[in-house]
Amino acid sequence: MKKIVIALLVVLMSACTLGKAVTPKQKVSEFLDKYKNQNTDIIAQLDETIDSEITDSDQKERYKTLMLNQYKNMEYEIKDEIVEDDNAVVEVEITVYDYASSLKNSNTYLNEHLDEFKKDSDTTMSETANDIKNAAEDTAEDIKDGAKDAIDGAKDELQNNTSDYDKDKFMEYKIKEMEKVKDTVKYTIEFTLTKVNDEWQLDPLSNADIEKLHGIYVG
Repeated sequence: MKKIVIALLVVLMSACTLGKAVTPKQKVSEFLDKYKNQNTDIIAQLDETIDSEITDSDQKERYKTLMLNQYKNMEYEIKDEIVEDDNAVVEVEITVYDYASSLKNSNTYLNEHLDEFKKDSDTTMSETANDIKNAAEDTAEDIKDGAKDAIDGAKDELQNNTSDYDKDKFMEYKIKEMEKVKDTVKYTIEFTLTKVNDEWQLDPLSNADIEKLHGIYVG
């Protein structure tokens, strides 16, 4: 899930150069409002990122809905602004849905209930067949040993599948749990800005700050 959020850094940075806010505080407000107002460029990048990380079409739409609700319902309050020459720091308190607690609980549940997320047997056997097919393409002397290793490995996986799980099943579980979230959480973000050609521009955000904006920061 974090991969999806971190990939949105492209949007965060592209949004930083838009507009000509007069003060650092105005620049930060302009930036955050692009999320609340669901700027078309931001939504387009969200779609692209989701497509690269989630395979199931229903899950894609539901996850997108979660993110759009997060953007729309985000609240923020500018607490402080410090300006020194061509550098500035703007402290903002944001309030977002607490997806972080949901994701943390989901990961705990996965570790304690791995059996619920095992790959289906037909999927496992299909992977076994692929392993055997690949083994058959080896040199003649390796065919026998390679096929045997593939079959033995598949048997071990069927008997004790504690290190692997069906990621689509777990994604479904995570999304269901995120859809239940009603609680919010407050985070503090210190936006740093630099004046370039008499215009304030946001500096790149840290991964932690990006996670805070999306409500998945756990500290």
